[in-house]
Amino acid sequence: MIDYGRPYTMGFKDALRYGLDYRDYEKVSALPSGVPLVAIAGVWGDYSNIRCLFMTEGGKGYLRNFSGRGGQYVIRELGVNAKEIRVGAVFRIED
Repeated sequence: MIDYGRPYTMGFKDALRYGLDYRDYEKVSALPSGVPLVAIAGVWGDYSNIRCLFMTEGGKGYLRNFSGRGGQYVIRELGVNAKEIRVGAVFRIED
């Protein structure tokens, strides 16, 4: 169940309090195309990277880890700054 009342970006300890552990998600260099992906959380690493968690309708979890520049953490395949994503947003990457 997705908690729509919580923020998308958070620290690791906050994520654990919400029952989210990025280590449970498959780490990918690019998000898969052709399937709807629900935004779960963005978990901050150090001061320059964020781990964005997405899940398919079937429950498969993906972790997209990347670094930002100048306050921008753009997920290139989505064209979206991770800091602007909301919990529960649905994305679909088309080929």
